[in-house]
Amino acid sequence: MRSLEGRLQLGLAFSLALLIGGAWWLGHAALHHTANAFVLSRLEHDAEGLLGALRFDALGALRLESPRLTPVYEQPYSGHYFVIVPATGKPLRSRSLWDTDLEVPMLHPGETRHWMLPGPDEQHLLAWAEGYRFGDHDLVLAMAEDIRPLSAELRHFERLFAIMAVGGLLLSLLIQRLIVRRAFAGLRPIYRDIEQLERGRIVTLSEDVPREMQPLVRKLNRLLVLLGQRLERSRTAAGNLSHALKGPLVLLRQYLTDPQLKLTPETRAGLLDQVEHLRRIAERQLKRARLAGAGGVGEFFEPATELPVLKRLLERIHAARALRIDLECAIDTPLALDREDMLELLGNLLDNACKWARKRVRAQLQVEAGTLVLQVDDDGPGCSEEAIAEITNRGVRLDEQVGGHGLGLAIVKEIVAGYQGVLGFDRAGELGGLRVDVRLPLQDRELDGR
Repeated sequence: MRSLEGRLQLGLAFSLALLIGGAWWLGHAALHHTANAFVLSRLEHDAEGLLGALRFDALGALRLESPRLTPVYEQPYSGHYFVIVPATGKPLRSRSLWDTDLEVPMLHPGETRHWMLPGPDEQHLLAWAEGYRFGDHDLVLAMAEDIRPLSAELRHFERLFAIMAVGGLLLSLLIQRLIVRRAFAGLRPIYRDIEQLERGRIVTLSEDVPREMQPLVRKLNRLLVLLGQRLERSRTAAGNLSHALKGPLVLLRQYLTDPQLKLTPETRAGLLDQVEHLRRIAERQLKRARLAGAGGVGEFFEPATELPVLKRLLERIHAARALRIDLECAIDTPLALDREDMLELLGNLLDNACKWARKRVRAQLQVEAGTLVLQVDDDGPGCSEEAIAEITNRGVRLDEQVGGHGLGLAIVKEIVAGYQGVLGFDRAGELGGLRVDVRLPLQDRELDGR
């Protein structure tokens, strides 16, 4: 999509081009009209002088008193010409025409006309003619002048005007560009607020923005508040529901294990399995709510800050086993990954590793070629090669279903699938247990460290 600045520049350029083009066309027409009017006025004045020098002899023939003629009409091809055409008799031409004729229309006395016509020596003539009654004689007096010198001056002026117009257009576009960029600079606080919002430093955008942007910012702030409230309510509801289910499930299990309750062994075992399944779901949701904490909407994940807190929480949960939990992080900048998603992902992987570990759990986080690489190892019994092959036999993409094997990876699968990531399982190398390998594409979404 073209940028707003580009659209404004294009619209202004088009508008100015129309304006300047219209001004040039009107100026061109006005200049040529004025120049022609000036030439026609001069031709009329010369015609009046010719009329004063015009005489008819006794035989009715036209003659001119030469001393009263302007010398330019005597010089051949001078660019100034006249032709006098009587109603009867031979026409009279200026000597400047030499052996060239001009076509003159017949006009009634008082009738005038002007037109363009080719002249001698490739001249462009503007002609003016009027019909007269001179005594008892009718005649048509036509004057013509070569307008090439005047047209050349007009073309020179038009070229100068065109250069100035193009220069003015470019200067206007440059000024407009500076004005638009200065205006858009007022949006920089919004950009900074959005970055702070992504980092989780603020929960709403500042409304100290240009007046045109205030309605949009206010609507976004209302949406952010609404999403935060909905997220908090959902998290609280899930935790409350899970907590509320734990008591009845424990009581129901006690009832089912009571020997006095008359049930067949198969029925009793089936009901106990279902109760245990519900208890695990409730435990998982409680753990999920506890790991997520009370983070805001759209917070980025900062491993250097979050991992020590997560480590202390896991040590408290598994305090009775005195596990050694090592978290090795080579990332010191925020990642463009949702904080709550990453806390759930890490929390569940580490919790599962702690569940099966004997003494030690190790997690490593690093970024390789734009991908977050997370490896969680434990020194537990691990899985056999056949079990690992069965878990991964449908490919390493997480959108394939992975078998359970008591790993409790439902939440992990959902999160990694949402990021189009890859989940893999292997032997834990040095620790000898199970290694879970997660790779999440960052897609150049990191902040300052990209």
